Amino acid sequence: MPISRRNLLGKLMAGAATGAAMQTFRDFSFAQTPSVPRIHSFAQLILLSHNENPYGPSEKVLAVMREALSGSNRYPRTEYDSLVNKIAVFHRVRPEQIVLGCGSSEILRLAAAAFLGPGKKFIQASPTFPLPGEFAQNAGAEVISVPLNRTYEHDLEAMLARSDGSAGLVYLCNPNNPTGTLTRRKTIEAFLRKLPATTAVLIDEAYHHFVSENSDYASFVDRPFDDGRVMVARTFSKIYGLAGMRVGYVVAPPEIARRLSKSRLELGVSVVSAKAAAAALDDSDYVLAAAKRNADDRQEFMNQVNARMLRALDSHANFVMVNPLRPVAEVLEHLKKNNITVAPRVPAMDKYICVSLGTRAEMQEFWRVWDLMPPQKMMM
Repeated sequence: MPISRRNLLGKLMAGAATGAAMQTFRDFSFAQTPSVPRIHSFAQLILLSHNENPYGPSEKVLAVMREALSGSNRYPRTEYDSLVNKIAVFHRVRPEQIVLGCGSSEILRLAAAAFLGPGKKFIQASPTFPLPGEFAQNAGAEVISVPLNRTYEHDLEAMLARSDGSAGLVYLCNPNNPTGTLTRRKTIEAFLRKLPATTAVLIDEAYHHFVSENSDYASFVDRPFDDGRVMVARTFSKIYGLAGMRVGYVVAPPEIARRLSKSRLELGVSVVSAKAAAAALDDSDYVLAAAKRNADDRQEFMNQVNARMLRALDSHANFVMVNPLRPVAEVLEHLKKNNITVAPRVPAMDKYICVSLGTRAEMQEFWRVWDLMPPQKMMM
């Protein structure tokens, strides 16, 4: 079957190692005025649509990938188990709690295959990452979408009300995609305590590394919750800059991990991908620096939003939902004509556009193009 998918900052202190890593990045702040001069000529498409790391993997990872290419004529042999063991050590869990996937997309598919089917319900937020709902539908389950609350958190009380004995799986993306908003740890724990014992829970932490220090947030991998139904998905596609390598994994109780593995794509993680992911886990300095850089870029984006008197949600990820206060279709078309792609329109939030954070030069071009739109009466 074809597969596609699309509080480290709390540890960020002024240590020498992190300082050395930060030397590889430039100063990304730029003038906070609505008029941004064109400083770069773009002949290619600017991709601000898939929440990728625009800077790519670290040099250490790239070196490992280049070396690994020489063995790409061979099928994976020990690489899968080696990466599983490294992830287990990294998270201080047992290897039998880890399942690798071809991106975390495969993990979402495995969860649907393991816990859903005809007569079962799949509970998710709206809006959220759409792929799990598609997998649930393909499995024959009834998909229940519950709108986010007024603060754009998961409305866990409403989700609980829809979670009867036929609910096979609940999906929580935290931070949520596409809003970038957080659902508080204590409310998730309260939800889990009330959820029917037969319902499994998948927490997607694809954007975990981008969360600045926040007392309301804690990873369910870094701080496990004593519940045998909870599994947590992670990916190497975001902070690590390896979206094209397609490596994801789940941390789960051993019994759930075994259940997920039954439908796993055999040899779904390549030799190069496995070695790249292993090297990325070792390069903690790069991750810390990349998280800090993303926080800086995100703040600069918000400065530009405020300078233009636009509206945006408070994001904890590497993308921002913006209300342009004018017709969204017009904005999307204008950006497209100027070789800039952003995420497709989200039906549940049709007054907003979702913009992935690009490089400094890309974001300067984004705002230059934005300012080419003619003045228009603001839409509320």
